[in-house]
Amino acid sequence: ERRGRRTKSNAQRRDTDVTRGRERAQRVRESKATMATPWYKSDAFKVSMLAVVGVAVMMSIAMSLAFTLGAPKPFSPILYTSIITPSFTVESTAKPCSSQELGACPTVLEYGTSLDSLTVSATVPANLTEGLEESLGAYATPTAVTFQVCYADAFVEGRPWRAPKDAIGRDKQCGISACKSVPLQEGTGARTATCDYTVGDDLGTAVYYFRALGENDKGDYVVGNTAKDQYFQINTYNGRTTSIIAGVVACSVFAWGILIGGLIYEYVMVKKQE
Repeated sequence: ERRGRRTKSNAQRRDTDVTRGRERAQRVRESKATMATPWYKSDAFKVSMLAVVGVAVMMSIAMSLAFTLGAPKPFSPILYTSIITPSFTVESTAKPCSSQELGACPTVLEYGTSLDSLTVSATVPANLTEGLEESLGAYATPTAVTFQVCYADAFVEGRPWRAPKDAIGRDKQCGISACKSVPLQEGTGARTATCDYTVGDDLGTAVYYFRALGENDKGDYVVGNTAKDQYFQINTYNGRTTSIIAGVVACSVFAWGILIGGLIYEYVMVKKQE
């Protein structure tokens, strides 16, 4: 009986020693694995970099959408003051108004309502090119008209993002495109180009007016004029704008893609280590 107890005690000690040895070996392996793993392969670094890349991509997408959905501008070095032509008339369906104060003009547009559009036209008289042929030659005749929406002067002061410039391509005051290169009617008499402008959902509350630029066959602006006797007001749209919706959808899809891609990458790396 005494021998049996001694044998049992020895067996228990051996089991304990084996267990302790295994635990010690496991700790050694874990310590070596921790010491052998570079900082740039750690889980914390991977998660941080994944978050940084996701935020950077979402910001770039949002900025790209804001730029591409913004108002396109004609990049022309031509000075507007050099092509002002009073006989080149610009008229719209806005009611006459010469005031730049909010609430003063009877024509008020707002996106998503029944009052969200205006028609603007520009007329080229038959004798318009008489004063232009000397400097422009065969390209003196306008063949198309580009219509722009401009902020009234009262809504430009103190806003560098709307800064007026004489160079048409740098002018931010008239940076909103209504219609691009609308062909003039064919004929020998007065010719007219017409644009149906519908207000977008990304314009702020302000007073605006139309500007028309007549261009020749080369795309150079040769005549221009405004309709400052027909100011109109645009009210801010308070709903979700197209750019916001598009940005949220694009960023959400890409964020899920980054997350799923990161999980797949981690799974593959773990399998390789095994």
